[in-house]
Amino acid sequence: MVMAINKRIKRVLLENKAQYIGLILLITFSCFTFTLMSQFAENFERLANEFQVGYVQEDAAFTTNQRISNLQELELAGNAMIEEGFTFDYTLAEGKTLRIFSYNDRVNIPAILDGKELSGSGDILINPVFAEAHNYKIGDEIRILDKSFNIAGIMALPNYIYPLQSEEMMMPLPGFGIAVISKEDFAGFDQGSNFYAVKFNQVNQNPQIQSADFRELLKSNGIDIVKWTDIEDNKRVNIVDAEAEILNLVSKAVPTAILLLASIMVGNVIWRLINLESAIIGGLYAFGYRRKEIQRHYLIFPLIIAVIGGIFGTILGTLPVLSMTSFMFTAFNIPLTGIEYNPSMMVLSVFLPILFLGSSSYFVIRKELKHSPVELMKGKKEKNKVNFLESVLKLEKLQFPTKFKIRGQLRSLSRLAFLFFGVAVATMLLLWGFTLKSGFDNMLTGGTVYTFEYEYKFEKLRYDPLPKGAEPISAALFLTETDNKKDFYVSGVMSDSVMVNLIDESGTRLSNNQVIVTKPLANQLELKQGDTISIVRKLDGRLFSLKIEAIADTYEGKFIFMPLADYNEKFEMPEGSYTGAFSNDLLDIPENQSFSVVSLDDKLAAVREALAPTQAMIGGLAAIAFIIGMIVIYVVTSLMVEENKHNISLMKIFGYRKKEINSLILNSSTMVVVFGYIIGVPLTLSAIGVLIQSLEDSVGLTLPPSTISLPYILIGFVVVMFSYELSKLLCRKKVNTVSMSEALKSGTE
Repeated sequence: MVMAINKRIKRVLLENKAQYIGLILLITFSCFTFTLMSQFAENFERLANEFQVGYVQEDAAFTTNQRISNLQELELAGNAMIEEGFTFDYTLAEGKTLRIFSYNDRVNIPAILDGKELSGSGDILINPVFAEAHNYKIGDEIRILDKSFNIAGIMALPNYIYPLQSEEMMMPLPGFGIAVISKEDFAGFDQGSNFYAVKFNQVNQNPQIQSADFRELLKSNGIDIVKWTDIEDNKRVNIVDAEAEILNLVSKAVPTAILLLASIMVGNVIWRLINLESAIIGGLYAFGYRRKEIQRHYLIFPLIIAVIGGIFGTILGTLPVLSMTSFMFTAFNIPLTGIEYNPSMMVLSVFLPILFLGSSSYFVIRKELKHSPVELMKGKKEKNKVNFLESVLKLEKLQFPTKFKIRGQLRSLSRLAFLFFGVAVATMLLLWGFTLKSGFDNMLTGGTVYTFEYEYKFEKLRYDPLPKGAEPISAALFLTETDNKKDFYVSGVMSDSVMVNLIDESGTRLSNNQVIVTKPLANQLELKQGDTISIVRKLDGRLFSLKIEAIADTYEGKFIFMPLADYNEKFEMPEGSYTGAFSNDLLDIPENQSFSVVSLDDKLAAVREALAPTQAMIGGLAAIAFIIGMIVIYVVTSLMVEENKHNISLMKIFGYRKKEINSLILNSSTMVVVFGYIIGVPLTLSAIGVLIQSLEDSVGLTLPPSTISLPYILIGFVVVMFSYELSKLLCRKKVNTVSMSEALKSGTE
């Protein structure tokens, strides 16, 4: 008997194939996203970890005022591996700068991505992003300080995974690259600065504690540290952890939302199916079918959807993992040694929709089949009951078309909620990319704090007076006394600076002759004007206190600004010293002084370069949002048509024209779609806020509160409404095919 009843499954699926295909597509999207993002996140994290371990990524790097002669003794005393390196920046041409390093063979070992290792004098290795940006190939020549170098290979350095020119930057510059030459070739240039990379041997001990102990060791040996950077503070590395965290968040949130949406939809469809077939179910009871047999029969529908969508989506999700990883590694310099697929995640991808859809449908079916055979055969009377919303709203005074549309929505609150939720989810997917794009636009056009063109950073303290039009600055990393994870910069600027313009909430410019904190740092530390804060310098762990005199209304970084003279006095730096400079013109600095320079135009170019993949992501999210929105709206509208067949038939008998019937039936969801979109906007901003908080917690990247400009909101609205109109167009055929005789079939109505 069970086999006999199951023969109708194919017929039911074919009769409503558009609905079931839509449900399968939703599950496919969900499993595709889950498989792709989870497999990609695992491979990204694994490859990054293999690179960091296999090529001995530093735990810290530091510079000193004088070279260290007893490295072996320090290694033994500090239980660490120390390697001295050398570096300098060289401008090949306008907008094209190479940071050249001497070859290390113990710490921060270069990984060859293509080509071969350095084999002798005159060979050079460069990073892949720079090579691709400037069309360099293996075998080409690069001329540095009147000496020609042959590109032997393309490499990656484990301490420059994200090749930022400066640690204060957010994105790599298109004209900046890194290169490695032999120590002998580097010595022949007779310029540049030295630094030391440290790798601690105790892998199970807290690196921060080991760093603090090692700094004390250096101090006890009379070695003065000029700069110290723990690996966790190196944005060229820790942004990898932030990326992995974001990927893990997205790989869970997006598929779960789509699965939840699909579960609600399938539950709705099964409920409608049982309601429409209540007389058939009553007849099956009369023929001797047991409740469990009927329950199993109706469970086959969601399980077919889950299995087909799950398997298809999982298979599709594995295909782009390699290409997506390769694309990501165009921004991150990590060796792509191979892709590994996690079978358990693939099994989970297929199992989750079965669990979600099976569970939701099981409870719906169980609830509906509690009615007696007689009730089912007669048709349940409660389906026409007026719910509390309809009874509260006074609809009698409204015109018939308006009243009919409102009642059509209120008669099924579950369908109404599903449509509302589905449109909101589609809106979030659509506006996620637009919100990021809007944030980038604000970064490109909204910067008002800095009015200089070039920013210089010197490796050693400098005292020489700067030419007219340039301003000296100094900066150092600090922590609060109670939090050793979230760091920030304290910067000394000229008290009469014209290149640092800070304003308060009223728009009034603040005098730089005082201690000023930027708004994101003030919010993080809960600071108010007049508060005194205790801060710890990361370089040596010394404790200082500062009284906050003003709060700047800007989100361009987490900083405390103070007059440069007060900075040197407060932090016991030599009088007249500075570590950087702002200027509107290029400075003539002796070649034997190691420094780096970045222009604001270069920073803007980096942001524009980063927009390219963002544009592609926006297009992909818009396409997915459009499809999901269309599926949701189409399925809900189809259900409305099925439920209103009797009414449609009567309208045709009474002489209503096709246009009028389509308006009454298909346009009744317009306000629900509009309100779903409106609610989706703040939900999107909240989701982006979670992302921004994740970036701030992991890499200290501070962004203003998420906003979306009006043009993007309007574009998103047009996309959602277009999917709505297209869904209505597809459903018109179903309305038109309802015959006048349909009303005669509804004997129980």
